[in-house]
Amino acid sequence: MKEYRELISFALLGFVFLIGFISLRIVPVGHLGVIKNWGKVTHDNVLAEGWHFVIPVKTTVEYINIKLLKFQDKATASSKDLQDVSTEVSIQYSMNEVSDLYQKVGTKEVVSNIVLMPAVQESVKAVTAKYTAEELIKKRPEVKTEINKAIQEFLNETLNKKGLSEKSLIMANVAITAFDFSEEFNRSIEMKVRAEQQALQAKNEKLKKITDAEAIAEKIKIESIATANAIKREAKALRENPLLIEYKRMEKWDGKLPEVTGGAIPMFDVKKYKENTR
Repeated sequence: MKEYRELISFALLGFVFLIGFISLRIVPVGHLGVIKNWGKVTHDNVLAEGWHFVIPVKTTVEYINIKLLKFQDKATASSKDLQDVSTEVSIQYSMNEVSDLYQKVGTKEVVSNIVLMPAVQESVKAVTAKYTAEELIKKRPEVKTEINKAIQEFLNETLNKKGLSEKSLIMANVAITAFDFSEEFNRSIEMKVRAEQQALQAKNEKLKKITDAEAIAEKIKIESIATANAIKREAKALRENPLLIEYKRMEKWDGKLPEVTGGAIPMFDVKKYKENTR
């Protein structure tokens, strides 16, 4: 009889452990647990991270990731000048108000495929059509801002139609990770860039030649002015002091007397020069 009671006790203890085990739910870090009773979502209670006990069979738990998530997609569209452009967009987002979002939209995979993907495709095509292919490259920050705005408006409209708050899906950042164009367009851009570089180089060389010529002209001008000023000073000095004329003539004389003279006027008036220099 005693052995029978011990067997029953062990059986009850095992049953309790089994019930506890199947009732235990562990919500992982960075997740929330949406409770479903007989498959129906309950909005008044969401399980936080950690251990929880629920009623077996009746209650199930759906784990919703509330970390910062990443969605990436590529959209092909035509630019304003009818160039094919493939744009790769990356979105960082997080899920909020998870019980409503799970009930009316679904899990992360459903949100990505049903909400984010159409938002990217529609927004990229609408914005790309406003710009030429070259403008998409040169005005990348402006294009990114427009795509970001278009995606946000698309998401808000989708959430509102489902009766969800705009805070149910929070978009943290949108990045354009790549613009891909046709090979013909890439070659034309490369040729244009090369031509612009060559034109710039030619312009710089022309400016250098002009600068060098102007420098030479300025140097000649300065030297001419200096020479003219020197001549003016010397002429003035000669006018004010006639003896300088005699002195200049003496400087140029080689010391030889002329073999033929045509008059009585001496070559130098030495006597006059000596009298005036005493």
